[in-house]
Amino acid sequence: MRAFTYLTPSAPTEVVEMLDAHAPDARVIAGGQNLLLGMKDRSDSPAFLVSLGGVSELEGVRAADSGELVIGAATTYATLARMEFTGWHAEIASVCGNLADRPVRTMGTIGGAACAADPRYDIPALVTGVGASLEVLSAQGVRTIEPSDFFLEGGGTSLQPGDLLTAVRFPATEAFTTVVFEKFRQRVFDAALASTVLALRVGDGVIEDLRLTVGATTPRPTVCVTSTAGLIGQPVDAIEPVLVADAAAIEVLGPETSNDPPHLRYQRELIKSVTRRALIRATAIPRS
Repeated sequence: MRAFTYLTPSAPTEVVEMLDAHAPDARVIAGGQNLLLGMKDRSDSPAFLVSLGGVSELEGVRAADSGELVIGAATTYATLARMEFTGWHAEIASVCGNLADRPVRTMGTIGGAACAADPRYDIPALVTGVGASLEVLSAQGVRTIEPSDFFLEGGGTSLQPGDLLTAVRFPATEAFTTVVFEKFRQRVFDAALASTVLALRVGDGVIEDLRLTVGATTPRPTVCVTSTAGLIGQPVDAIEPVLVADAAAIEVLGPETSNDPPHLRYQRELIKSVTRRALIRATAIPRS
C-alpha cells in the first residue's frame, strides 16, 4: 500500500470541495471494504482519502414527503438489517442482513456497494430491481440519477471526479405489494453467482406492475422486459414461474447453442433457479 493523506471533512459540501481540490487522486472512503483491498494490492493508489466517518448527514434513514425511503449513502448494512421497515421495505433489511459476513456488514455501506458496482453484489441488483434513484452531490449541485444511467452497461458507474453519492431513494411502500430477492452463492459469505429481484404490485388479484431484474451474470443488472411482457393486467395466477424463468435466462444471456461454454450453461441454470424461487415466493405471499 502506497502512502496517502487522510482527510476528515464534517459536511457533504466539504467532501466535494476536497474531492475537487485533489482530483483525480482522491477517493471517498466510508467502510472501505473494497477500496482498502484495492490499495493493498496496488490496483488503486489514491494520494488522498476523504473520510465520511465524520459526516453524519450521510448516515441514517428518513421518509421523504413523497413517501420515498431515503437512505444515507454512509449507512451500514448492519444498521439497515436491524431496521423494522414496513411493507416491501422489509426486504431491504433482509437483503442487508444476508450478505457477506458480520465484519463486512458492520463496516460496509449501502453507498459503497452502489459505487463499487460489482455485478455480484446484492445492492446494485436491489436498487435496479425496485427502480430506486441515486442522489449525487457535486460542485454543480445535487442531481438524481436512475439506475440505468448510474450503472454502466459495460460495468462501473457514471460518477465523475468530484461526485459524491449522498443517498439512495427507494420508492414508497405503495409502489409494490411485494418485493422478493433471491440469490445463489457457493458459501454463505460469498458474493452471488446469480440473483433475481421481483417487484410486484397486485390489486384485486390483478397484476398492476411487475419488474423482474437479474443480477450477477452481466456487467450490470439486467431488467427483463420481453420475458414478462403481457403479464401486467393479468390475474396473478397467470404467472407461470418455469416459463418466465426460462424466458428470463434467454433474455439475459441469449438462447442456448451447442457451442456454449460450460460456465454459460451453468449461469443459465442459476438464473432459472433463482428466478423460479423469486416468482414462487412472490405469488405465495398473501396480498391486500
